[in-house]
Amino acid sequence: MICAAMMVALLLQQATHTGSPADVSIENNEVWLQTASGSRQITHDGVPKRLATLAPSGEGVAYVIDKEAPNNALEETVVLVNRKGEVLQRIVPEGYVPGDFDRLEWIDDQRIGAMVSGHANCMYWVLNPGSGKTIQVMRGGFDFIWSHNRRYVARRRFAYYGNVPEGEPLPEHDSVCFTQDDVTVYPPETGRQSLDDAETHDLGRISWGPFIWSPRDEWIAFPDVVGPEGDNYLVLVSPKGEILRETLSIDIGPDTSIEWLDDTHLDLNTSGKTFHFVIKGKQLTEVASR
Repeated sequence: MICAAMMVALLLQQATHTGSPADVSIENNEVWLQTASGSRQITHDGVPKRLATLAPSGEGVAYVIDKEAPNNALEETVVLVNRKGEVLQRIVPEGYVPGDFDRLEWIDDQRIGAMVSGHANCMYWVLNPGSGKTIQVMRGGFDFIWSHNRRYVARRRFAYYGNVPEGEPLPEHDSVCFTQDDVTVYPPETGRQSLDDAETHDLGRISWGPFIWSPRDEWIAFPDVVGPEGDNYLVLVSPKGEILRETLSIDIGPDTSIEWLDDTHLDLNTSGKTFHFVIKGKQLTEVASR
């Protein structure tokens, strides 16, 4: 007899195409699937649903059901159905859930990610759609952006510390992590004598700015503002801990965006201007044109 976990895995492996979240929608509390012949309703129980998303294989749909629990807690349930609407798994993530899930995504066919936003104290669950088990819970920081190959998840964290005159705000110290054990990759910590000696970093300043993986997942790019002078930089950090950084001649604006053109060329756009950069060896260099 095939167990439930094996059945889910087999159903997900049978697909021959790649789906996207745009292929599913929720209307009147039910999940609809976009097919070649048009939209098709695949659930019919009338229970309010949220965040429907299609598996990369195209054969599984996951969505969230909110349920009140004792002590004002929430019992978020992730439901997995096949293309016929048959329930394959009901997953209740392990541990206390402090709020509604506001992000549900398939990391790959073997992992589903669910996140609760908490400004800089987000929580992110990695769930196994086959077994229904919680694989991992990551706490702290925000973003949780997976690389294209799904090997790494990058996140940004920040803290306030230091000595300042009474009434003035504490300096903000941002950092970037790739590992799940909160090891800071950027900024480097070497040579720091005390907390007060650390440079303050505001990663992007305006809503923390873009946070973009390169096509082959060798770098993640983001703008950074370093205090106390407020110098602006474009920064590239690799999962291996390598750091490339180049000064920007303009302050980062609220419209800042980054576009990777290929694995060595990228553009930063801000305040109506475009800055071109190229990676040569171990250097990030601004170029006038290409």
